[in-house]
Amino acid sequence: MARKWTKEEVEHREFVRSLGCLVSGERNPTVHHVTGYADRIGRIPPNNRWLVPLAKQYHQKVWDPSASDPISVEGLSHRGFYEKYGIDLFAEALRLEEISMNEGRLSRRSEAA
Repeated sequence: MARKWTKEEVEHREFVRSLGCLVSGERNPTVHHVTGYADRIGRIPPNNRWLVPLAKQYHQKVWDPSASDPISVEGLSHRGFYEKYGIDLFAEALRLEEISMNEGRLSRRSEAA
């Protein structure tokens, strides 16, 4: 069973969503949990603090216009997404987490329960 979002995680999620898609700037994006790296092989466990805003076509494989030329992080992988768009999703998620900590939406990780 998935863990429920804490109040501060919900505030952080809404902040991330308010920013617009990292690729297109499209408003009202979906929120992607970053689970991979741009620069190396490996997976990151899902974390409600490491989020990035992506329009649905850049987030979910189901919206890829063509299976042979994917545009979504699900179709490309995190590394492929970086190669195609030059956006390191994990670095962006950490940057947004830091903003939320500095602005009081999230506690520092050492303070988090």
